[in-house]
Amino acid sequence: MVDSARILVVEDDAKHGAMCARLLERRGYQARSITSAREALSLLAQNGDIDLVLADLQMPEMDGIQLLSAVKGKYPHIEFIVMTGYGTVKSAVEAMQLGAAHYIQKPFDHDELNLLIQRALEKKQLEEKVDRLRAELQGKYSFENVIGKSQVMQAVLEKMAAACGNRATVLITGESGTGKELVARGIHYNTFSGGEPAGHPEISSRETSSSSRTVGPTLNESDAPFVAVNCGALPKDLIESELFGYKKGAFTGAVSDSEGLFRAANGGTIFLDEVMEMSPDLQVKLMRVLQERRIRHLGDTREFPVDVRVIAATNKPVEESLESGAIRKDLYYRLSVITIHLPALRDRADDIPLLVEHFLKKHQKSYGSTVAGVDPQAMDTLMKYVWPGNVRELENLIEMLLAYGKSPIIRMTDLPERIVESVQPQKKASMLGDEVFTLKEAERKLIINALAKSKGNKSLAAQMLGISRKSLYKKIEDYGIPES
Repeated sequence: MVDSARILVVEDDAKHGAMCARLLERRGYQARSITSAREALSLLAQNGDIDLVLADLQMPEMDGIQLLSAVKGKYPHIEFIVMTGYGTVKSAVEAMQLGAAHYIQKPFDHDELNLLIQRALEKKQLEEKVDRLRAELQGKYSFENVIGKSQVMQAVLEKMAAACGNRATVLITGESGTGKELVARGIHYNTFSGGEPAGHPEISSRETSSSSRTVGPTLNESDAPFVAVNCGALPKDLIESELFGYKKGAFTGAVSDSEGLFRAANGGTIFLDEVMEMSPDLQVKLMRVLQERRIRHLGDTREFPVDVRVIAATNKPVEESLESGAIRKDLYYRLSVITIHLPALRDRADDIPLLVEHFLKKHQKSYGSTVAGVDPQAMDTLMKYVWPGNVRELENLIEMLLAYGKSPIIRMTDLPERIVESVQPQKKASMLGDEVFTLKEAERKLIINALAKSKGNKSLAAQMLGISRKSLYKKIEDYGIPES
């Protein structure tokens, strides 16, 4: 784009304007020269496909400053360079303040002019690239990618929308693979991309950490960071220092200061996945951060203010975690100002055709595949499968089918045997057959079968059997069923 850019020269001295246009054409640009600002605006109204305007400041009727203001007001994507004579440098500075990329003083060196044009066009290219990235991010993390028209998913979308209107803490619950981080990112992006978020009034702009600021174009209006932390993946003896930072020498191996992930997320969102894996001591410290909005590095006496929205997630049943003490009640109440529960895929089977279509479109190009759909029998099987890995398992399956698929339609013969057999078990695999069992024996076999199909997932097995998880545990103990 830089070498073939379209440049409009606006110069009331016709000879000088024509000379500039010829010079630019020799450099590989598409250039045109006109003699008045009003003619320039008329031309832009007819064809706004101009990359850069090179205009003189001193022109009759409408000068370069007025032209700049009009162009930037209506065509902000057009770069602008002003040409100024001796004694009008002050006006050139004013032009820069109004949005001009550069100014050049007459008489000017041709190479210098070309360099300024190159810089202005490269800046335009960078801004356009950032705009494209912003659009891609908006597509990736918009609510449109939280796929589902089922009633349970509509409730999820309503809560997500409510969470975007404020900075309240959010707790996302649901089994592994249901898309908790996608929901967290969607809330974050749609909260911060619409403009400057409402921060916490007790924290002034002077107090916030400079770590949340970047130089140059940003990917959303507030340049708000999103920091994801898997609390279950970090070693328990390191998670505190990772979250809150440390001072050099605070412990063996602390060879330099670390600001920590909370400060890295300053001005944005920190996503604490598997939050219930935190130790009780660390939960107390997290409570203090949520209350005071300040952190203290390990080995330091100073406190640092943080303006961070906390979104937490867990795949553990909340009630059981509260009863067992896996999470403190006071922390739970702090985290669950807004609670969003993501249903398991087996509980929203009507959404599976939509998800399959979405994943086919998402991954087709990457795999160079011609697979475009699923036949009715195969789709019926997918909708009846229990999906212990939830949406993540479905997406992985679609990627596998795209990688190996040769025909444009996915058929039953393409599906993994484990899925087909779990949905359509063969007669020889019948659990009870023609034998007669006592009720206790039959119940024991049903439980063993459910545990096998759920791969040891007791919550899933209990749902398959239509009983509570607590009842299942008792029956496992009563019947002496070995733990898998």
